[in-house]
Amino acid sequence: MQEIVVGCVQLRIRLPQAREELEEHLLRFARLAQTKRTRLLIFPQYSGLMAAALVTTGTRSGLLRQADQARRANASFWTRAQAKLAGGAAGVLGADFGKSLEGALIQRPDDVREAVTSLFSAIARHHGMTVVAGSAYLQDEDGAIRHIALVFGPDGQELGAQAAVTLRRDENPLVEAGRGWQAIQTPVGRLGILLGYDMLYPEAGRALAYAGAEALIGLSATTKPVMYARQRQGLLSRVEDNQLFGAMSFAVGYNPFTPADEQPYFGRSLLAAPISMTPRHNGVLVEMGTDSTEGLITAEWDYAALRASWEEDEPPIRSAMPVAAAGPGLGVVYSRGLTVADALRISSELPGSAPVAELSPADNENLSVEVREQSDVVTDGRDAGEVP
Repeated sequence: MQEIVVGCVQLRIRLPQAREELEEHLLRFARLAQTKRTRLLIFPQYSGLMAAALVTTGTRSGLLRQADQARRANASFWTRAQAKLAGGAAGVLGADFGKSLEGALIQRPDDVREAVTSLFSAIARHHGMTVVAGSAYLQDEDGAIRHIALVFGPDGQELGAQAAVTLRRDENPLVEAGRGWQAIQTPVGRLGILLGYDMLYPEAGRALAYAGAEALIGLSATTKPVMYARQRQGLLSRVEDNQLFGAMSFAVGYNPFTPADEQPYFGRSLLAAPISMTPRHNGVLVEMGTDSTEGLITAEWDYAALRASWEEDEPPIRSAMPVAAAGPGLGVVYSRGLTVADALRISSELPGSAPVAELSPADNENLSVEVREQSDVVTDGRDAGEVP
């Protein structure tokens, strides 16, 4: 496996009335990708929630589904009128998809996971592709609820899963953070998945590079221009930092998980490579021309050329890393679980503002225990919110 065509879907998230409707919504992209000889197909953040929605029940979920009908371009006047009334009723009831999903995850976690797995497994198998299935809130192997993206092989088998490690402040307290990042072995290379905020941290990309990842896959759903810009830049930076291929898939359109017409999702999906391997030396192979409509982009990843660049580029970034200079200091702060803010605060409290890396073992241990205790308070006090 040297050269492959990769497809990145820019998708509107919907609350389907039935599985058949959802299948047709997704199969449009799979069929188009197949005509372009795509071997890896990527769906955006929250794509899996569309399948999970089929398991939710109750008046609130029904009203939100009706409200979603009004937002569709082909909806009739009568459908839009009924849906607008349903949306108003959902708002009065305080309806929130997260509440319905939370109940399903607690009472029927296996059904929720099966709904997501069976849908994307079938797409992968029927089209002979490796599929990154977007993400959903699912019960993990240890019983915890996490924000998880699943990966399926061309035979429909699940190849791996990645949970978001960095959670939003407003994410439901029911949701737990992932424990770390792992590269997922697939027929189209070793993939590292970065969900939402995980793209913002250099450590995430570096951990995946050390795990043997050959491509970083970013999945996103943003409503604010600044967060779109930060995640886009984050993914491109992680690609360049580690000299890997990259992809970023965005959800677009109105957020169907809320009763009111809040800010829509938007973003321009892209496929990326190290700067030296892109035509305009900007890290982008191809990018969607619009940030608000659905579509599919494809590009070719040449793994042989990528590996050659690791040795031939000047400088060869992966082998010329200043590990000897950076390793000791970073090793100290990382092993003690210190953020930059923690380390600077500790240094400011020392006589002469000595660097944290120069602390005595006893002082370092006492201060890091104090920091961990304070971090626990901050984590437990995060803003309460709903799924998603």
